[in-house]
Amino acid sequence: MPRPLIAVSTPIETLSTPFGDRDCTKLATAYTDAIYAAGGQPAIVPVTADPPPDLLARFDGLVLSGGGDLDPRLYGEEPDSSVYGIRPDRDTFEVALYHDAVARELPVLAICRGMQLVNVVHRGSLIQQIEDDTDHWQTIASHEAAHKIEISPDTRLAGVLGQAVARVNSYHHQALKDLGLGLRVAARCGAVIEAIEAEDAPVLAVQWHPEQMAATDQLQRSLFAAFVSTAAEYRNNTKQEMN
Repeated sequence: MPRPLIAVSTPIETLSTPFGDRDCTKLATAYTDAIYAAGGQPAIVPVTADPPPDLLARFDGLVLSGGGDLDPRLYGEEPDSSVYGIRPDRDTFEVALYHDAVARELPVLAICRGMQLVNVVHRGSLIQQIEDDTDHWQTIASHEAAHKIEISPDTRLAGVLGQAVARVNSYHHQALKDLGLGLRVAARCGAVIEAIEAEDAPVLAVQWHPEQMAATDQLQRSLFAAFVSTAAEYRNNTKQEMN
């Protein structure tokens, strides 16, 4: 049976090349490795000026990857000095991708920046700089856990991980402030929201980087396995509807 096809949003950065400084598509292979190991077929989707309305028609799932900060103007604020890596072109592209995915009822797994984007699209806001982010920007290896999270009962995340407490890595200096409409909190680390879910769509978003832990951590692998399984169900249901 064909693997479900997973669209993966991709950071865009200005990098030095033999042709001078150029905008480049750059994604850590940990994302695609984790998706493939879980049974999916990842496909990198680069930022384009005008995403076609049928871009996601051929896909079975969407992963919103991490990267630089969202433009705070998206949630009505001016950037402070801590904000970095703003790419309005990426913001616009991924907002369009997310709206399209939700309209198609496509399974979505949003990671780090991806979770923040989901919250902002749902009219939430962000803390531009966590007051004390010592526990949230680790200096140990990325596959190692930095802190624990407490998982909310009766959430999809609780069903996937099968436990009330888990340990995760952490690479974020921002956090969710006002929770977006139609979203619920799925996990916390103290006052910091670590995971959210859409109430009426197959959307799960996490603040940590499970792709960096998936090769060595069964719990994080289960996150990708559940996502790919949902994408496979979507693929099968879509095919049945077409027949």
